Amino acid sequence: METRPVYVAWTNSDLTEGRGRSYPLCICESESTAIRLGAGKSVQGSNAYVTEEIAICHESKWYVPGMIQRPSKGDAAKDEMSASKNAVVEKARLAGLTEDDISILVKG
Repeated sequence: METRPVYVAWTNSDLTEGRGRSYPLCICESESTAIRLGAGKSVQGSNAYVTEEIAICHESKWYVPGMIQRPSKGDAAKDEMSASKNAVVEKARLAGLTEDDISILVKG
């Protein structure tokens, strides 16, 4: 498995007091680039702190350190509504409706 160093400029989800979560602002090949892109982008306009991390290549894709954001309640509700809508549209296709018919139903 191929690996290589990357430089991560970290910021915070709460730029006022820094009580939020740290997350990657940018992931760079060069430390200088991370420092430049992180300048003034952290809590109260301070510079983002930069760390050296390891990126891992798996099946031609690079995986880097970071945090997977959990959906908010609003996001989860939108995802559920979208999944329900997609299921209904699929049922309409299976029932023989054309794309034009479905478009009319979806747009109202």
